[in-house]
Amino acid sequence: MSTTLALLFHRGGRGLVARARTAASRILACKLLACGQVDRVVVATRAPQDWEDLPLEVIPDPPGQWRLGTQLEEVARRYLPERLLYFSSGSGFLLPQEKLSTLARCQPSPPPFAVLNNFYSTDFGLVVPPPKQGFSDLVRDNPLGLRLWRAGYRCYELPRSAATQLDIDTPGELQLLALMKDLPEELARVLAEVPTDRAQAILDLLTQVGGELLVVGRVAGQALRILEKTSACRVRVLSEERGMASLGLADEGKVRSLLSFVSSQPAKLVLALAQLADGVVWDTRVWLAAQGLWPLPEDRFACDLLRPEEVTTPLLRELAQACLEAPVPFLLGGHSLVSGGLYLAAELAWQGKPELPERWSPLPLPD
Repeated sequence: MSTTLALLFHRGGRGLVARARTAASRILACKLLACGQVDRVVVATRAPQDWEDLPLEVIPDPPGQWRLGTQLEEVARRYLPERLLYFSSGSGFLLPQEKLSTLARCQPSPPPFAVLNNFYSTDFGLVVPPPKQGFSDLVRDNPLGLRLWRAGYRCYELPRSAATQLDIDTPGELQLLALMKDLPEELARVLAEVPTDRAQAILDLLTQVGGELLVVGRVAGQALRILEKTSACRVRVLSEERGMASLGLADEGKVRSLLSFVSSQPAKLVLALAQLADGVVWDTRVWLAAQGLWPLPEDRFACDLLRPEEVTTPLLRELAQACLEAPVPFLLGGHSLVSGGLYLAAELAWQGKPELPERWSPLPLPD
């Protein structure tokens, strides 16, 4: 029988997003430990102390620059699994137990193959067989799907949903996640400090006939189709620079944003966006990268939470202040906000409200 190893990458840290990732990763680890299709659970982490109470194996991160590809190869050579389930920090935790079991035993074709949550921006997946060489230069997980395909793997995508697409990466999606009912206690404690008023306003907008939502950033067509199918409001979308991270566009200074041509002045830009809709969900990283900016996480996250007093980067402080004073709610974040976050919003919007009535149905006509 083939052996299956589950590998979780854990970043550690004590900030809001880091603590939420840790709680989410621990939830996932407990599910994997109870999964009969997984033979071994391993966590690669810079914070081994966060895992001392769970019966799994811990690999402390090596000193120096961390590379995802190096860790993947090391685990493949050290444990010799035939099948590798890989999860980035903060991904996959919404998957129910039975879905994890199905993924662990999935065999869509003869090896080599990979079953991924997202081909162009990978957060987790099943890789058979695990790569033992040729991936050591891979710094992060976003391009993993593309690299596997180029290495000869047949690649498949899981059906898209909040469970497969949500990856905790910014406070933007945390504000939506905090509105979920029946969250595991460990994660609920972390999210208790997250403001939810703007996220709730966006959910309310999704149920308003005649309302209009503007979504800006790396928005996939699949997410837009889900919103069109489930929401009562109109949805206006500006999608740009998808694959920005996996293609290395930000690293090479090649990001182009239509919004950057509209204005590089935050107050002017926010005012223009506010006139287009009753609420805005904005992946700000594209606009920032087009300005040649990539502030520290502390600044980006404080801006996402609209706390300008905590932001040290002037342009980002102006953006947070402008969104705070805008006449419509702005929900800010990164790629995960406009990918998994939108799926989650679509699933949460009708909580406690009457279901959306069918607005139209195809009328069968005789030939």
